[in-house]
Amino acid sequence: MTDIQIKKMAVSFALLSFAILAFGSVLTGSRMTTAFIRGAEAAIVFGALAWSFGSIVMSGKEAPEEEEDDEADVSKGVQLDETI
Repeated sequence: MTDIQIKKMAVSFALLSFAILAFGSVLTGSRMTTAFIRGAEAAIVFGALAWSFGSIVMSGKEAPEEEEDDEADVSKGVQLDETI
């Protein structure tokens, strides 16, 4: 997991929590302003939790780099053309 993927995950958690809490608050009778404030608080809390958890989990690990195997790509699928 890269740093960009962690940030995307945190944003998606934040947006989902905002939507659930804001719409849930409106449906249960809260005013729009209160629902927006509750949703913003949930977005900040859950987005920060997801971001910090992802950063802590990936702090000791580096993203794997792709190895370039030109020889493996050339020989890939060679045996598929052979007939018995």
